[in-house]
Formats: sequence, structure tokens, C-alpha cells
Amino acid sequence: MKIKVIAFGPLKEALGAKKIEVDLRDSPRVIDLLLHLSEKFGKNFSERVFDLSGKDLVLAPNVKVFVNGRDVDFLDGLNTKLNENDDVYLIPPAGGG
Repeated sequence: MKIKVIAFGPLKEALGAKKIEVDLRDSPRVIDLLLHLSEKFGKNFSERVFDLSGKDLVLAPNVKVFVNGRDVDFLDGLNTKLNENDDVYLIPPAGGG
């Protein structure tokens, strides 16, 4: 199943491209995609996406994940199911003022 990943800022740098296509097994969830990307791109990606300070696997503070334009926080979180040709956006924290 093909999933398109679009990343911004430091997350784009960790993936080495703004857009990549990932082929996952049937019925993947957002967490499955992020773990796959962590295996493929290593510690640099994992440390930017996950909060590794605790026992549970959670997103780093302020990292947002959207599936087809919808924030996964308002869907099923990291357990949000993905479908063929979904667009997953990885958005890092933004600064400014």
C-alpha cells in the first residue's frame, strides 16, 4: 500500500526530501508508518518525531501529523488507519513571535 509522506523543516531534512512515497503492508496505522520511517532513517528521524524521554511511544511536543489534511489528534491519534494513496504531513514545531 503506497502512502505519500510530506515533511517540513527539520523533519524534511531527516528524510532527505520534502516528499517521499512509502510502501507499507495492508492496514497500516500512523504509528506503523512512523516506526517504518524510524527504521529507515534512523535516530535523527526518531529523535525529531518521538518524545523518547518516557516509557510510552508518543510524538515529540508540538510535532503534528495530518492525514489528508486532518490532524490525527482529532481522528484516532497514532492508531489512525491509513489507506492507499493517503497523504501524511509531518509538521515540526514552529517558532516565531
